[in-house]
Amino acid sequence: MSTKINARRLISRRPRHVKLESFDLGPVPDDGILVQNEYTAVSVGTELYSFVHGHEWGRPENFPCGTGYCSAGKVLEAGKDVSSVQPGDRVACQGNHASHEVRCSLYHRIPDNVSTRHAAFLVMAAISMHGIRRARVELGHSVAILGLGLVGQFATGLARLAGASPLIVIDRDRFRLEKAKQMGAEFCFNPDEENDLVKAVHGLCPEDGVNILIEATGIPSLYPLAVKLPCTAGRLIALGSPRGTVEMSFFEQVHLREVDVIGAFHPITPEDSHLYYPWTKYRDRKFLLELMTNGDRSLPVEPLITHVAQPETCQEIYNMLADDPSEALGVLFDWTA
Repeated sequence: MSTKINARRLISRRPRHVKLESFDLGPVPDDGILVQNEYTAVSVGTELYSFVHGHEWGRPENFPCGTGYCSAGKVLEAGKDVSSVQPGDRVACQGNHASHEVRCSLYHRIPDNVSTRHAAFLVMAAISMHGIRRARVELGHSVAILGLGLVGQFATGLARLAGASPLIVIDRDRFRLEKAKQMGAEFCFNPDEENDLVKAVHGLCPEDGVNILIEATGIPSLYPLAVKLPCTAGRLIALGSPRGTVEMSFFEQVHLREVDVIGAFHPITPEDSHLYYPWTKYRDRKFLLELMTNGDRSLPVEPLITHVAQPETCQEIYNMLADDPSEALGVLFDWTA
């Protein structure tokens, strides 16, 4: 079946360049599935960094390369060894921006009451879930989230579900602060509008700062601020990938105050469960899809969607996200046409 399909994908052949091209899918293996994508979601962190610089941080250029890692669509064909899904099922995948894809792993059947366009954000939500797992948020923990892109927004919603209170968010973009309120944020701060942000955040907490600070921007220059927000013996979670070096007073801000600095790098999330760590990629993503089934009462997705674009406009969309992303948050490519 796959050889008769006119498959198209977004491909980059140099920095700051992307276009829509046809490609050969190849055969579907016995343990694989063929998916006709309906929506693919843009990661405005890792994906945009690669678009601008031509590679991921710390890796060499590798052109031509596909783009994206968040997709959702309908199964057209299933190999003879596949039993978890069948043709006609909808699945969310860790796939590229493409009209069709062949997957052998990391695909998840979408529940009937979850829309395909919401499920396309599954991997982004899973990144945030890993940060919440690493943070070990418990009922009554004071939590602040610095940076309100998609990862920060989903982390806000998940921290609310985990029982964080007070739940504080910080961003310079008023639009994103308003979105975070819909995700469950109780207190919103714009650093440009605060005389003393650290004092303002500390004033909301039972201790001398938040129990947990989740850094979701990945901007190294913000760490000297971020490390001042946790309380003594609090935790700083590096959820956004910090692409560059961080310079701060480690002795004063980390060592003397016994602040735990914890990395949260989602790709390390195991695919196989272990007695002492059951939270695999599959289990977390299945649970996230269940959370999406209850809409705004659990993990809302619709408020985060700001743009739905045709794949043919990919260069325009990427340029906008790289250069002027005001009021852009959840961006989807619609492949249904």
